[in-house]
Amino acid sequence: MADTTGTMRVLHVTDTFLPKIGGAEIAIDQLVRAMGKMGHECSVLAQRRRGVGKEIDTPYRLRRFANPRSSLWAGWWIERRMRALGPADIVIGHHAFPPGYACVKFGQKVAVPSIVYPRGGDIYEVSRFRRKKLAWKKLTSALVEASAVVCASEAMEGIVRQITGGRERRIVRIPNGVNVAELRQEAAASRFARDPKFKSPFVLGLGRAIHRKGFHLLIEAFAALTPRDWRLVIAGDGRELEALRRQAASQGERVVFTGLVEGADKRWLLQHCRFMAAPSLEESFGNVALEAMSCGKPVIASRASGFAEIVRHGENGLLVEVGDAGSLREAVETYRRSSLERESAAALATAEAFSWETIAARWDVLMKELTART
Repeated sequence: MADTTGTMRVLHVTDTFLPKIGGAEIAIDQLVRAMGKMGHECSVLAQRRRGVGKEIDTPYRLRRFANPRSSLWAGWWIERRMRALGPADIVIGHHAFPPGYACVKFGQKVAVPSIVYPRGGDIYEVSRFRRKKLAWKKLTSALVEASAVVCASEAMEGIVRQITGGRERRIVRIPNGVNVAELRQEAAASRFARDPKFKSPFVLGLGRAIHRKGFHLLIEAFAALTPRDWRLVIAGDGRELEALRRQAASQGERVVFTGLVEGADKRWLLQHCRFMAAPSLEESFGNVALEAMSCGKPVIASRASGFAEIVRHGENGLLVEVGDAGSLREAVETYRRSSLERESAAALATAEAFSWETIAARWDVLMKELTART
């Protein structure tokens, strides 16, 4: 049995991780760091990203596994590598399949608790696993058989219950966190600080350039706005980026695409935008909303999933209907005409309530409860 009063050996398993930049990758890293500060001995087993040779530096042990060639045996492939890392007191699979499935099977064999943390794309209606009968069966079994399933939002919890038919052992809702102090650090070294395009007031869209992020709706909404001195900045990379560029071409320099941003560049955009717009069609939690709020920026977001649990309409942001470019345009116009001082203060207060120290403490309670039973 683990020492439930002190340090636990916690193994996190994920099929996506840094240096890839995205909400899930950043959240996993920050959670592991926060658990380490609490005294837990954390390790991460992550899938190796193609084309990346040099490893990143982390304050925790990081090991990689090669990309499984087939989802039919992906769980077994990961589980083999978990055994090579030595004993653990608890295992956490980020994404229900294949990492979650591998953690459940590993936990059953070595008699340690397993936690499955679905992160959205793995269980949404658009999940590729829904089209693969055996993979979906394994994903479902992971949710049913895990010692606990952690969901970041009420919407995610509802999807899990629909998949399992209520057969899961336990669901615990723990949101993602945010590092407020880090995002508010000095950003004067950013390349954007000296770029004349960023002297005009701008609205920020931040995230992967994929369809479900809704940036096509934001471009459509922005096209109808006046006056013309405002800019829309879309920061991120992804498979839809070129399509978005074509859509925005008629607006000239009013729409600026920065590509992937991190470090001082990301902080500068968050600190200097007037507000953020996040019109996602689906969103498991909405990390970008907390990142903007950490810099005192209110957020216009769709009512999609997790955003509606962070953004309080009329207080720290505005909520618009999913997929509705018209209501998005009206919200952007409302904020363009507002001072946003009250909304800014409310946004910062919201972010501070989601500090990683607070979130890690909730994980700590859950892990100690589970290990106490084994």
